[in-house]
Amino acid sequence: MKINAVINSEKRALDGLADIHVLHENGQDYQLDLPFRDLYQRCGVPSLRVLDLLVTASVCYVVDKTVTRSSAENGWTRELEVSVPVSEPKAWSKVAGELAETLSFLTGDEWTMSFRKVEGELFEPPKGKPLPLQVDSGLKTVCLFSGGLDSLGGAIDLLSDAKNGKVLLIGHYDGAGPRSVQVRLAAELEKAYPNHFAVEHIRVAHRPAEAAEETLRSRSLVFIALGLYGAQAAGPNTPLYMFENGFIALNVPLTPSRRGSCSTRTMHPYFLYRLRAIIAALGITNPIINPYGLKTKGECVAECKNKLLLARLADISVSCSHSSRHQHWVRTTAKNCGYCVPCICRRAALFKAGLDNGQDYGRDIIAGELTVEDQMGSANDLRAVTDFLNSSPTEADLRKRILAVARFPDLDAHTQLALRGIAELKRFLNSKAAKVASRKHA
Repeated sequence: MKINAVINSEKRALDGLADIHVLHENGQDYQLDLPFRDLYQRCGVPSLRVLDLLVTASVCYVVDKTVTRSSAENGWTRELEVSVPVSEPKAWSKVAGELAETLSFLTGDEWTMSFRKVEGELFEPPKGKPLPLQVDSGLKTVCLFSGGLDSLGGAIDLLSDAKNGKVLLIGHYDGAGPRSVQVRLAAELEKAYPNHFAVEHIRVAHRPAEAAEETLRSRSLVFIALGLYGAQAAGPNTPLYMFENGFIALNVPLTPSRRGSCSTRTMHPYFLYRLRAIIAALGITNPIINPYGLKTKGECVAECKNKLLLARLADISVSCSHSSRHQHWVRTTAKNCGYCVPCICRRAALFKAGLDNGQDYGRDIIAGELTVEDQMGSANDLRAVTDFLNSSPTEADLRKRILAVARFPDLDAHTQLALRGIAELKRFLNSKAAKVASRKHA
């Protein structure tokens, strides 16, 4: 499908951002919903190139959400030709092929990217009533803040170390749920670390708001673009931190059917490796750092610099891939389902740190509220995890599974990480294995 981003610089929102639409070749028209006021007041416009990055990432996110996978010939892999107007098309044209390949890895589609000169300006300060800038010269560190357990632990680690200075936490949301979690966690962090950080919750969505596709594989690109926008505002070398445990980021395929693009790659080391190269080629010098990249989730929790605070706030955080599907839960007010792969890894991590509580989940798999024998679809992830563990994968097996996805630096270290992550899962599931399944996990 051919898709064209159209920017009307004559028609602007009150915040000064041009009116941006994503037009499908079949005539469908989606307006980019990016309220720019708060981001501008906090960060200004650090450079045209980082603004181009934010717009390009946002357009790709809208494309990802509004083209259904069912429309693809094979029911999954979409062919997407996207043209985006930018302020500096020469610089962007040089990385167009690399960006398309990186997006293809990230979302499992075939992307073709092209860039052209924007007519007019992407942003102009509003006339008449200017937006006062509130740029904080004391900001030294920027951190993505999703509301997940890793994100929470990472923010605590940064705030616990005075050398990081004042931290800017940037949250992205596209709906009410993630924002409410981010706001609540930020309020609790403010009690523990008053005046140590600032926080911005930024919506990137589209109008009409109804999404045709829910896989949302490109969301991490938008999130990183927002983070780099904030980091560059703080300085050309200000680091952007994002905290995602390496075992989940690696997402070792549990079954042969998950070796392809059906496995999410939102923070995969290969994706980050490719993205860093693109960012560098564009002249954006802010380093992108994942301190948890070679840690299991349990190691992240156990080594947190303020473990007592993390323990107190953990049940507020959301790590779940099924957090909006409450209808079959035992505890419908829970925030995490308890049976998807991220929830199982979360519980294993908290179990390692002595903090696990099955009552915090929609279904407690350790108490037998969902087992591998259950035929409902919600048991699929549990079956995949237990079958994978029972296959007793060796180091060589894991290396092959990792290489089946991509080859990237530090492959040996990531293979050892995968072994530790598997051991973490085994210890948790074997704690009461009879309730989970009829057999133990070798």
